[in-house]
Amino acid sequence: MTTAQVLFEQYKVLPKRIQQQFKQLIVAADQSAARPPVADEDTDTHVNISMEALHTSIEQIKLLRAGKAKLSTLEELFAELEADE
Repeated sequence: MTTAQVLFEQYKVLPKRIQQQFKQLIVAADQSAARPPVADEDTDTHVNISMEALHTSIEQIKLLRAGKAKLSTLEELFAELEADE
């Protein structure tokens, strides 16, 4: 099943009032996406990443999917970041 199909199946079981609110959110998001950007909005986002970092990230994702990578809790991640400082 595609994401759209799953979303639609979930949508069908919502109460009618919630379905209407959901439709309004989609329409509002579509209208805001269609409007031209305002001059003071930052619309360009540039991210600099090295090819080595990109390849490392891809390898880590592959290991996670295969179940071979060590999973850490958020607490462990924060402790590791604090130790690096």
